[in-house]
Amino acid sequence: MINIYKNRDFYLSAYLISKGCPLAGHSKENQTTTLFEFEETKLLKELVEKYYSMTASVEPMSYGAAIRSLKSVIHSANTNSESFNNGNRFYNK
Repeated sequence: MINIYKNRDFYLSAYLISKGCPLAGHSKENQTTTLFEFEETKLLKELVEKYYSMTASVEPMSYGAAIRSLKSVIHSANTNSESFNNGNRFYNK
């Protein structure tokens, strides 16, 4: 069974994407809040811990690209996350 990690933190989600964690899905909770979903793995847990303990590092260009991609997701009229996951659009290595 696959566990899903959900969070509302836009910048954490961009960090996870820039580190190679594919966005599994997203949904709008209300007009101002988006819930981001990732497959919960050991790597993801380690990255979240590094992010919140302020020991994380990231390649700036990759992080900037992930931020721009997530902004397009949350501002898109289509909230069906599957249309964004086909072809691993958010999988950055």
